[in-house]
Amino acid sequence: MIKILLVRHGQTAWNVGAGNGERFRGRTDLPLNDTGVAQAQALANRLAHEPITAVYSSPLQRARRTAEIIAQPHDLPVHTLEGLTSMDYGDWQGRPVAEVAEVDPELYRLWREEPHHVRFPGGETLDDLRDRAMAALRDAIARHSDGETILVVTHQVVTRTLICAMLGLSTAHYWRIGQDTCCLNVFEYENGLFTTVQLNDTCHLGSRSRQGHGTRLLLVRHGQTAWNVGAGNGEHFRGRIDLPLNDVGTAQAQALAERLADEPIAAIYSSPLQRALQTAQPIAERLDLPVQPHPGLLDVNYGAWQGHSPAEVAVRWPELYRQWREEPEKLHLPDGESFGIVRERALAAVHDICAHHPNETVLLVAHQVVNKVLVCAMLGLSNAHYWRIRQDNACLNVFTCQDGTFTAVHVNDTCHLPQNTPTS
Repeated sequence: MIKILLVRHGQTAWNVGAGNGERFRGRTDLPLNDTGVAQAQALANRLAHEPITAVYSSPLQRARRTAEIIAQPHDLPVHTLEGLTSMDYGDWQGRPVAEVAEVDPELYRLWREEPHHVRFPGGETLDDLRDRAMAALRDAIARHSDGETILVVTHQVVTRTLICAMLGLSTAHYWRIGQDTCCLNVFEYENGLFTTVQLNDTCHLGSRSRQGHGTRLLLVRHGQTAWNVGAGNGEHFRGRIDLPLNDVGTAQAQALAERLADEPIAAIYSSPLQRALQTAQPIAERLDLPVQPHPGLLDVNYGAWQGHSPAEVAVRWPELYRQWREEPEKLHLPDGESFGIVRERALAAVHDICAHHPNETVLLVAHQVVNKVLVCAMLGLSNAHYWRIRQDNACLNVFTCQDGTFTAVHVNDTCHLPQNTPTS
């Protein structure tokens, strides 16, 4: 397995909030501003102890300089790859977004609503960019062996497009992937497949993204129990067994409460199982809000597997266990549920909650299986991608929901947990 740390470069004078208004930057070779340099240094400090093997970058200076700052503690050179350069916006390059929207309203509307159908006048399409960027990424991966970690620094349009490709999504989903300046995305690559570990991690920047409109969903996986991986007693299929948090899980819940203390949360919903309720409780106490149990967030019914270890299940139900590991979207658990059933009820719960809380922030606390199928659904992926979405104990996912469409702001954020690392 090869780890990929995919980074968007730091801020420039033409980024949102930098003073001159947002512009179509593309191939314009802008330097980092002072904020961008500070962002890159913060990420360098964050990654100083990561075992990075090699650093790759777009040749444009804002990406290359970000890469050089991160590479410095590792004493590594920066290899530039042309395929990682920013979008060729053609005639739109360098022009303010507001100006383009006024002069060419129909093409700009298409860019905002159907980006995969746009060829920029005198420039390229998102599919053109995806093909060259993925070729560059695969070329970089091919230079490395299992166990190595590579850093790739490029641009917002490239990171969004690469993430769509690595997730298995078309470029139609471009606007549904949040990417802040100098954010960190973590993927694992093995046997030709990419697994999403984290998206748009901004832990090192000390601020949280507020991008997006509509209802803001904070989707949390409960803290650790005695039956979770790493808890000491070995993993078991938990499902409807009503386990409490262990001491680690309780500490994780408290850390999450501190993280969310300043969030404008309007309501808290939780699975009725105590490990989820106990994770929600410290947050509810800080915010003086009730925890509302919701059956739609209840963990999967593992049926006959419930309470057994994976090793036991592999022996007693070898073919079904193979399907669980290789084709989870096809599995109906004996005397239990399928992932399709879990997805249907959990997604119905989310839509119902969004309808009751328009333009508000809502906390949902659920379980690994529920979260994985929900994240798949909200990203536009089938349940076949279940194993390619990571959900750590007490992780935080942030999505916005507007008119039934979800945008990913953060996925599997664990900034608040002790000894957090970007690949834990």
